[in-house]
Amino acid sequence: MNIETVARQIIEHAGGFANLEAVENCMTRVRMTLRDEDLADIAALKAIQGVQGVVEAETLQVIVGPGKSGRVADEINDMRKKGDFGSVAPSASTATSSVAEKAAAARARAKKKTRTKVILTHIANIFTPILPALIAAGILMGINNIIVNSAVAEALANGIAGVDGLSPAQVILKEKGLLTLSTILGLVSTSLFSLLAVYTGVTAAREFEGNLIMGGLLGAITVAPQLSLLGLKGGQGGLIGVIFAVWLMCILEKRLRKVIPDVISVVALPTITLSIMACALLFVIMPAAGVVSDLIISSLTGLLDAGGIVAGFVLSSLFPFLISLGLHHGLVPIHLELINATGSTPLFAIQIMSNSGMVGAAIAVFLLTTDPNMRSAARGAIPTSILAVGEPTIFGVNIPAGFAFITGSIGAGFGGMMIVLLGVSTNGVGAAGLSALPLIADGKYLQYMMSWLVGASAAFIITYTVGKARKYDKEPVPEGALNAA
Repeated sequence: MNIETVARQIIEHAGGFANLEAVENCMTRVRMTLRDEDLADIAALKAIQGVQGVVEAETLQVIVGPGKSGRVADEINDMRKKGDFGSVAPSASTATSSVAEKAAAARARAKKKTRTKVILTHIANIFTPILPALIAAGILMGINNIIVNSAVAEALANGIAGVDGLSPAQVILKEKGLLTLSTILGLVSTSLFSLLAVYTGVTAAREFEGNLIMGGLLGAITVAPQLSLLGLKGGQGGLIGVIFAVWLMCILEKRLRKVIPDVISVVALPTITLSIMACALLFVIMPAAGVVSDLIISSLTGLLDAGGIVAGFVLSSLFPFLISLGLHHGLVPIHLELINATGSTPLFAIQIMSNSGMVGAAIAVFLLTTDPNMRSAARGAIPTSILAVGEPTIFGVNIPAGFAFITGSIGAGFGGMMIVLLGVSTNGVGAAGLSALPLIADGKYLQYMMSWLVGASAAFIITYTVGKARKYDKEPVPEGALNAA
C-alpha cells in the first residue's frame, strides 16, 4: 500500500480537506468526522486499492487494516496541517442522479439513530483512544503472569520460602535474573489498569465536549484511597459510573456557562461544576452505578451459567455483526468490570472466537474461488486475522463473498461453545487470534487454541459445503465486489 496515495484518495472521496472536521484511527480503521456527509462518495472510497471496507456510523470509518490505519490517519492529518483546505463540491451527477439519491437514502436508513446504538457509539469512541494501551498492557501483563506462575509452581515444588521481603516466587525470579523484568512488566500493566478510570474520564470528557482534565479528575476520585472513610470502595461503580458522571459534568458545565457572569467565570465555573459533581459522584452515582455494575456482572455470569454452551454459541455468533458495525468496542467497560470483579472475563474469550469463524470461512472462500482478485485479498487477509484482528477477513473476503459472513459467524458459534465448555477466560482485553494467547487466564492456552481451531474448522466446513452447493466456485466475482462490502 502506498500510504500517501491512499490518504490523498480518501481525502478526495471524503469531500476534500475542508470537509474533514476530525481524523483519528483505531486498530484497523481511519475514522473521520465530516462536516457534510453528503459530499462523501462511498462507492469511490470502497474502490480505493487497499481499502477493505467502509462503515457509516457516527463517524465515517474506512478500513485499511492493522498497522496501516495509524499511518494513513497520520498522513491525512499531516496534509491537513500543511494548510491545503481547498473544498470539493459535489458533482452535478452526484447531486441529481437517482442512483445517488437512493444510495443516500440507504445510508440514512443505515445510520438511523437508536438509543442503544447512540450509547454504544459513545462508549466505542471513548475507548478507541485507550485501546492501544489496553492491548499493550494486557499482553505485557499476560507475559508477566506466565513468568510469575512458572516461578510460583517451581517455588511450591521445591519448598522455597520467602526471604528479605521477597515472596517465594520472587526468590526464584531473582535467582534466574528475571525479577527486574517481571517488576517492570507488572509496573506497566498496573499503571494502566489502576488508573484506567482517570484515562476514561479524560476521553469521556472529550467525547462529550467538556473539560478533559476535570473529566480525568472525576475518574481519579473513584479510585482515591480516602473512599473507605465515606463507606465506599475504590472503583465502586466502575467505568460505567465514571462515564455517566463525566456526561453529567459536561451538561452542567455548559448550562452554568450561560448563567455565570464572564468576569468571574474563570474561577467560579470550574469550582462550582466540580463541587456539585464531586458530591453527586460520591453520594449518588458511585453507589447507584455499583448496583448497576453488579447487576450486569451477575446477569452475564448467570446467563453463561444457565445457558452454558448454547449461550456461548449465540453470543459468539453475534459478535461478527457487532464488529462489522464498529460497535464491539462498546463492550470494553463490561469486560473490564468482569475483570475487576472476578479477575477474568469469559465474555471476551467468547467474543474473540469471531476471529476463528472469519478465518475458517475465508480459507474456504480462498479454496473455492477462481477469481484472482478474491484469492489475492484472501491471501493477504488470512495471515493478518490469524495473528490479530478479524476485520481484514470480514471486509476483504467474507462480506464480498456474501454467504461466507453468515457461515463464518455460525462457525464462530462452535468456538464459543468450546470456550464455555472448557472454561476459558481472559485476564485482559486486546487483539484476537494468536495475539490473545498471553491474555488467557489460568494457563488455559491449549484450551483456547482448541476452541479457536474448532471454530475455524466448523466455519471452514460449513462455508465450503454451502459454497459448493451454491456453485460459488463457478461464479465469477463481479468487478469491484471486493470493495463494495
